[in-house]
Amino acid sequence: MATASFFDIIKAGGLTLFTLAALSIYSLAIIAQRWKLYREAVGGATDFLKQARRFVEGDKLKDVTALAKRHSGPAANVVMAVLVGASGKNERRAAAERALEREIAILEKGLPVLGTIGSTAPFIGLFGTVLGVMRAFRELAGAANAGPGVIATGISEALIATAAGLFVAIPAIIAYNYFTTRANSFSDELRWTTDEILDKLTER
Repeated sequence: MATASFFDIIKAGGLTLFTLAALSIYSLAIIAQRWKLYREAVGGATDFLKQARRFVEGDKLKDVTALAKRHSGPAANVVMAVLVGASGKNERRAAAERALEREIAILEKGLPVLGTIGSTAPFIGLFGTVLGVMRAFRELAGAANAGPGVIATGISEALIATAAGLFVAIPAIIAYNYFTTRANSFSDELRWTTDEILDKLTER
């Protein structure tokens, strides 16, 4: 009976609940894909950057180059952009910035969609609730000798849309903030490392 009641509510929600369900599935797919990418790209770069900094502090830039060649991922790509190519400091810095922007753009791909879903899902749910309440009042007006239970049932079904909107929005907003913060922190850490390398190159 509970299963039938649940599907009755979904059916009553109509296009609004189906839209929210689709947005939920899409946002969860983005979150899973970004989580895997960040774990490999950002999490895997921690040891690389620590070791690279130790080599830089010891003025062993050849070891940094060899280390970057052995590793794959955004951190190694940005470090290599500083170490190879143009000889001038400004040119190397510009190359590092271009490489960094490319890698961060890859990391942040899909995040604007998460932000949009997180900000709009509550309003979609509220829109569904308003439609449900209007439908409940129409049914009350058309029902002879209808008691408060009729409208109470209709409103409770309508409020499911608001709850669904929040259910979709909260994980999307949390994931958006989490991934954005990690990308910004990673970007700052890479800039510090490339600045240290540039300083060592300038001293030579």
